Amino acid sequence: MKRRNYFTGLWLLTVVSTLVMACSAPSQPASPAAKSEAAPTTAPAAKSEPAAAKPAATNADWDKVVAAGKQEKTIVLSTHAGSGYEKFVDAAKKALPDLDVQGTTIKASDFVPRVVAEQQNGQYLWDVHMGPLSNIFTVLTPANGLESITPFLDVLPADVKDDAHWYGKFAMYTDPKNPVSLVTSLTESGGTYVNREIVGAEELKTVDELLDPKWKGKIVIYDPTVSNGGGMSMASVLGSKGPDFLKKLLVDQDATYVETSRQATEWIAQGRYPIGFGMDDTYLKELQSKGVGAKVERVRDFGTYVLTNGVSVLKNAPHPNATKMFLNWLLSKDGQESWAQLASVFKQST
Repeated sequence: MKRRNYFTGLWLLTVVSTLVMACSAPSQPASPAAKSEAAPTTAPAAKSEPAAAKPAATNADWDKVVAAGKQEKTIVLSTHAGSGYEKFVDAAKKALPDLDVQGTTIKASDFVPRVVAEQQNGQYLWDVHMGPLSNIFTVLTPANGLESITPFLDVLPADVKDDAHWYGKFAMYTDPKNPVSLVTSLTESGGTYVNREIVGAEELKTVDELLDPKWKGKIVIYDPTVSNGGGMSMASVLGSKGPDFLKKLLVDQDATYVETSRQATEWIAQGRYPIGFGMDDTYLKELQSKGVGAKVERVRDFGTYVLTNGVSVLKNAPHPNATKMFLNWLLSKDGQESWAQLASVFKQST
């Protein structure tokens, strides 16, 4: 199994607050070790001695990490909100019986300001965040709320970091110059959600049809003014159709904003609004299992975006060795399969 699709970056996620589009994927950054091989245009300076390579971790090194992690006894983990993420935390608890895995499922948009406020008051309570990296990249990283993850990766067994096990390469970060978040996956998400009990099967098949006057007042969006599913879907529409189209969609069509994706999901499943952006796929599936919103369809042709997922170590992580034990499992074949099978973010693209 290849444990990463490929990395296109997080820059598209920074556009949402100002609705400046960047939904086209940026080119893949080089790993921190990559150097330019362009021929020099001037005579080269005298060569300096190369830096000594870091010695590879040994079994004895890893045994020391495990022993120290067992002494720490605990790891405090944050993941995105949703039942799939809760199942992933349960899988981590089973895989790490020597640790008390304290997992909190919380939206990154709620988690990030909480962490910033805690750290400003000298509280360093979290070890690891695992999940979508939008707010982690655009807010928590500039706030200096994360540790460089590379020291935590250097000591891991070689098999976990083997490039052959990863699509592209193992060492891919949101910012190679500031490697605080390791990218582990990338998936297509979002789209336009349509309740086909209200909107006929032959209707709303192109993005231009969103501006049909008959849909005025019938579109609900998870708050598009911040970096979330609704906002990123609007960024995608902006990129494909331009600002005039987006203004007509939001203003002329009298779109309704809601503060939570759960509320938006309920309203479209119940038929209160037949068209929506920023739905919670996990919650939608729960409703559909109860016979509510059975004909809600996700139209991928417009409103989709790239969602980057990964792992970050929080600043002054209180359980550094337990964190390394968690990363060893998370980045293993078993850990990545648990993430792919359980975490709801992957199910959004199915």
